[in-house]
Amino acid sequence: MTPTESLVLYSRTGCHLCADAEATLEALGQPFERIDISGNPELERLYGWDVPVLTRGGAVMAKGVLGRARLRQVLEL
Repeated sequence: MTPTESLVLYSRTGCHLCADAEATLEALGQPFERIDISGNPELERLYGWDVPVLTRGGAVMAKGVLGRARLRQVLEL
């Protein structure tokens, strides 16, 4: 994976779906960068209540409930 293909998980503090997505990505051995959108007007405008939002290379791959099966599918694992 090149740096432009890095996984980024946009989330917010206190979001149980975000915490679940983080734990699942870790369990799948997928490195990712977590970005908290709280307090960032531009990120809140882009992602708002859609978090968690998983992107690769800036493109949205999935958002909302990101369980193991869904993440395996979008990550092609």
